[in-house]
Amino acid sequence: MLALERQVTLQHLSDNPLELNELITRLAGLQRSRLQDDAAQDRRQHHEIVEALAQEALQHRAVNHPYLQALSRGDLPNTGAALADFAQHYYGYSAHFPRYLTALISKLDRADHRKALLENLTEESGQYDDAELAELQQCGIQPEWINGIPHPELFQRFRRGLGIDNTDAADDHIEVVCWRELFLSILTHGSPAEALGALGLGTETIVQTIYQPFVDAIERMGTLKPEDAVFFPLHTAVDDHHQATLKAIAADFAATAQGRADLAKGMRKALALRDSFWGWLHERANDQTQGATR
Repeated sequence: MLALERQVTLQHLSDNPLELNELITRLAGLQRSRLQDDAAQDRRQHHEIVEALAQEALQHRAVNHPYLQALSRGDLPNTGAALADFAQHYYGYSAHFPRYLTALISKLDRADHRKALLENLTEESGQYDDAELAELQQCGIQPEWINGIPHPELFQRFRRGLGIDNTDAADDHIEVVCWRELFLSILTHGSPAEALGALGLGTETIVQTIYQPFVDAIERMGTLKPEDAVFFPLHTAVDDHHQATLKAIAADFAATAQGRADLAKGMRKALALRDSFWGWLHERANDQTQGATR
């Protein structure tokens, strides 16, 4: 710490303009550095908030549901029938994922946010670059199984492998219709942060975890060809970048108290809807008097 007598210092600087210029430049640099440090600390805090919400999502019953645990362990009365029932009804929700993503993109004001999610939408349509295909191949996913094939069609391939081929929306059970319409309502009528919380933190963040029990059940059953079940390892093996994109956008919304509240609200709504759907499927899977696709 150096104390300077103000009048003497000001007189000296007025007589030496080069030193004054250097002082101003250095003070401006210190100010920029301090502001950058403060901004970096704020960004870290916002990311920490988003990570805390993501961890909350992973602890939710929708992610650790008894239905998923029973599938993974093979504890259901008929794993094949349970998978067929899941395939029959889940399509009425999952086939609409491009709609969900488009609804969220339409809510976002920032061009960089929209651009990042448009890249995710492109991948949902089955478009991958060479690096992504190489990474997927290392996980046992052959390019010809997925390249150019939209994700809803990959799920439809899984359904056909189980002997299910109908895709008429009129056949969707009311449980599926309610889930889909309530979820879309969050995305279209909620705030941008709420929509992001629902599709990002309450959906994409948990995908790798909730699909793993289906991978386990399919492997235990052992009757499907790998390309017919590729929808699941595609989402469990290398879906990190989708999550990272949505988390980065969520961190921007976490900068305000209202944004944080809406992120949490949207996330919890989406998780509650999924929890209800799992509960319905679990009851059906445990009731052997019900057919696999009723």
